[in-house]
Amino acid sequence: MQLAIALLEAADRPRIEAHLLRLSAGDRSLRFAAGLVTDDTVRAYAGRIRHGHDIVVGLIDRHDALAGLAHGCVYEVRGQLHVEAAFSVDEAWRGQGFGARLMEAVQVQAQAIGAARVVGICAVRNLPMRRIFERAGMALTREEDEMHAEGRVAPACAGAPQRAAA
Repeated sequence: MQLAIALLEAADRPRIEAHLLRLSAGDRSLRFAAGLVTDDTVRAYAGRIRHGHDIVVGLIDRHDALAGLAHGCVYEVRGQLHVEAAFSVDEAWRGQGFGARLMEAVQVQAQAIGAARVVGICAVRNLPMRRIFERAGMALTREEDEMHAEGRVAPACAGAPQRAAA
């Protein structure tokens, strides 16, 4: 069975929260690059996602449940937009390339809003995330127990459809 990729909106917040709450303690630690991540922390995070400003992409299963999530936090550095990407995929769907598809979707949306760079941070021990960043052509550097990934975004083609920047 395949999963569809879709842009998510504020109305999808309950599905986002449910997906993140399903992650095991270890998976939450990797996803949020933190030690213990409580249910309250997950709920607060889901509530802070800036829909309409950030890039929020989901993997939707045939039952319309969220099986994976990419959140691209959009911010500005010296007048240029940057996107910090973070991902999670339900355990049952891992190892099938869905993380890479989410990364690609974030990169496409970053290009559409005119972002200059996509960046990511993960724990050194988060090998799947590191591989996704590497396969996306991002440069990785180690800073203590974190890996920092950075990739330039190609300018959008003239006349290509673009999402309005909020």
